[in-house]
Amino acid sequence: MLVKFFFLGMVVVLALPWGLCQKAQPTREKATDLSLEALLELRITEQAVRELGLDDQPKTGNHFHLSAFQLPVSIDIIEHDTARARGLKSVTEAAENLVGVLSGESPAEPSSFSIRGFTRDGIAILRDGIRAGPSTMTMRPQNTFNLDRVEIYKGPGSLHHGPGTAGGAINMVTRRARLDLPRRTELFGSWGRYESFDAGFGMGTPLGHRTALRVDANVTQSQGWVDRTDSDSLNLTTSLVWAVNHRLLVEVSLDLLDDDLPAYWGTPLIDAAAARAPLTGVVETRDGRVLDDRLRFTNYNIGDQLSQSEHLWTRLGVDWQVSDKIAIKQSAYHFSADRAWRNAESYLFDSDLETLARDRFFVFHDQSLSGYQLDAVLTDLFEGFEQEWVVGLDYTRHDFLRMRGFPDGDRVALDQPEPGQFGPEVAFSSPTDIRTLAGILDFTARLSSQWRIFAGFRAEHTDLDRKNLDPAGVLVAEESFARDFQPLSYRLGLTYQIDSGKLVYLSHGTGHDPVGSNIFQVNAAENFDLTDIVQTEIGFKWLDQEDRFQLTAAVFDSERKNSLLLASHNNAFDNIGDQRARGLELAGLVRMGENTRFGGNVAYTDADYGNFIDPDFGHDVGGNQPHNVPDWVAGAWLSRGGLLGLPLDVGFGVRHVGDRFADSANTVLLKQYTLTNAFLAYQTRQFRLALNVRNLGNIDYVPWGDIFYPNQLALAAPRNYELSVHVKF
Repeated sequence: MLVKFFFLGMVVVLALPWGLCQKAQPTREKATDLSLEALLELRITEQAVRELGLDDQPKTGNHFHLSAFQLPVSIDIIEHDTARARGLKSVTEAAENLVGVLSGESPAEPSSFSIRGFTRDGIAILRDGIRAGPSTMTMRPQNTFNLDRVEIYKGPGSLHHGPGTAGGAINMVTRRARLDLPRRTELFGSWGRYESFDAGFGMGTPLGHRTALRVDANVTQSQGWVDRTDSDSLNLTTSLVWAVNHRLLVEVSLDLLDDDLPAYWGTPLIDAAAARAPLTGVVETRDGRVLDDRLRFTNYNIGDQLSQSEHLWTRLGVDWQVSDKIAIKQSAYHFSADRAWRNAESYLFDSDLETLARDRFFVFHDQSLSGYQLDAVLTDLFEGFEQEWVVGLDYTRHDFLRMRGFPDGDRVALDQPEPGQFGPEVAFSSPTDIRTLAGILDFTARLSSQWRIFAGFRAEHTDLDRKNLDPAGVLVAEESFARDFQPLSYRLGLTYQIDSGKLVYLSHGTGHDPVGSNIFQVNAAENFDLTDIVQTEIGFKWLDQEDRFQLTAAVFDSERKNSLLLASHNNAFDNIGDQRARGLELAGLVRMGENTRFGGNVAYTDADYGNFIDPDFGHDVGGNQPHNVPDWVAGAWLSRGGLLGLPLDVGFGVRHVGDRFADSANTVLLKQYTLTNAFLAYQTRQFRLALNVRNLGNIDYVPWGDIFYPNQLALAAPRNYELSVHVKF
């Protein structure tokens, strides 16, 4: 606690007096006319609506020396400065500003996402290109202060990050040390509604001619907008780079996260007759249950609830430019995590007794992941045409211990529930050992000045050993098993560059994941083969050479099929089912004068289950719409600098999310909503004082439905405001 207040006080004391004395930046300068030092001091006016990242070289799914514009795939990028200018402090908020992304902060599975018709573990979550495991088990809310960017790779074709998941991959790229930059320091502090504060310190500095250091620290705390929902986090990232010589670079990095999440597990759905102030236009249920506005700030969790974690990444990377044509990239890493949940998670309203029945559930994780990645990037090995080859090796060793228990629950009053205590903990444990070895071959070649082809393959061998133990530590043999998987994934692509700023592309990729998407929880009764994923995409990219506008468009068709057969009680076999999604995505940016920019995106998704048995509940949901998948998602941002001739920036963001279901049975409909955010900032070269307002219209809405808790829904926060100061020197 003292550390957090120290950070916040340091930012305010140092930043405010110094920053208010700074001179305003001239209206506009050409970047090509500025020195490196001047570029570092550019104000972030207009960065609330920045480029689509087409000029950037993505780190996700891309080992070639190619930009996002040149690749035959949809890759969305939101950079650090853009996210901070919009007041997007979390990865969840940043990702939702990109094309067609929906997310939620369910405490059972923090930072879950929905992309292109697929949800939860259908999207891989990466930290610097490394996947810690299924996101529903391993993901935590992440801040944007410690990140250089957030990248989203759509579809299953990212061969370098495991066998591709159906929706794609979200990669959080941390800020790293750089040898080509002078010393820079930044301080950030904010205070907002519900006693929320956020403080950050960042510094990048050379340590001589061949060594550089980067350190970033971020601390947050909030009392929460629901009763008894305090939360806090600490994230420390640091990297040290050493250039042994002009061809050999060594980097050591560390990434630490320590957090305690809010204890809000949702507001119960109750009979309409029992509701005194039913919320309208928020939810519609098949059985007529509603949300009651008088209960929205009530916490039904226990008094000694727990939702904590400690994560630590350590990494050693070596980049060796063997020759002009051969580069070797190596990375050895280790990830360890401890997570603990102890809560009353599920609430069921009893209309006869007018009480809530609460459960009890606890689960503890002890996770250890070690890995090694080796990639050889070979350029123009053969004469006569331009080509690049990537030959890769990927090895991981996962030890995951999950301990859980289900003590007896209780009943509490609907209006003034007594928190109570959790009770005794008797744990069942499930140690899981997973070892994976994969080989990767990726290739691209320019066939002419306009045509380029792509091809890539990933062959993998995974050994899974899962045991289930009773509370006495005795093996439950009928629920334990061991098996191996040997998936083969590939991607193919073709681009045609019409001119220097226009490109069309075609891509086709495959991937694989477990039937329930979570390999850490699969039991002997779910000892199935992996599912088959396939996606075809056609797209267009337009990058105006005069920087007036940018445009991307994509049409996709994705399918996730369980090609395996499930044995029934009579030894017959039935097909488990499939899920399909088709859609259209558009994103654009327009510069409207010297200081004004407008950007927006829209995504349409037509998704449904085929002949499908829900693997979590056993329900036949064939023909239904997948949970948390709206037909339409759209967003737009407008920013204006130099307001009234002063160094003032103003920006507005609007986001629309269509109707979607909270469950695969389609019994709970979450109604569409339109959310508005805004900011006003005093901005100089190195100083920014800003007021951000979220949910400007103070609307009521439910952003996400947790399929395991169908009797309750987590409402979003009311209108929220934040005053922040950010200084760089």
